[in-house]
Amino acid sequence: MKVMLCVILGYTFGCLQTSYILVKRFMDTDVRSGGSGNAGTMNTFLNFNKTLGATVLFSDMLKTIIPCILSTIIFPNIDTDIVISYCSLGVILGHCFPFWLGFRGGKGVAVAAAFALTLDFRVFFVSVIVAGLFGLILRSATYSSYTFAIMVFVCVAVFGYSSAVLLCVLIESLIIVLLHLRKSRKVSQA
Repeated sequence: MKVMLCVILGYTFGCLQTSYILVKRFMDTDVRSGGSGNAGTMNTFLNFNKTLGATVLFSDMLKTIIPCILSTIIFPNIDTDIVISYCSLGVILGHCFPFWLGFRGGKGVAVAAAFALTLDFRVFFVSVIVAGLFGLILRSATYSSYTFAIMVFVCVAVFGYSSAVLLCVLIESLIIVLLHLRKSRKVSQA
């Protein structure tokens, strides 16, 4: 039951779509109407406004870190890594599938980065470095995002986290990869 409450708390925070809110407020348009068509950091940064994109990145990271920390305070008797993992799973579900936007949100990379940073700086650092190198070599933000999602899972496995944490990270990584694949498929069919 407590684990479900962590997921619900995370989902509630995840539904706060800062890209949608900020682009609507300052540019009077739906962020999903341009670029990749999603309500996320990269779409805002590349297709609308770099300052708004940076603000969205910061906000998306905060909307992950804050509920994760709150969850550890609310449930001090549960392993911190497990609480953070389930809470961040809720955040990524809310971010990618916000009920109030017809379940059309972002792709979850900024949220996953904040999760990795909250869970273990090593996971964040290794994943960012490897994904950044892939992105530079292949000159593709999409491949960089795939790599990041996969590396977070690999790092969590290598650093010996519990099966509960591994399961949450696997689900998060699959969501990111599948959402990027779906968007890539739509672009190639156009």
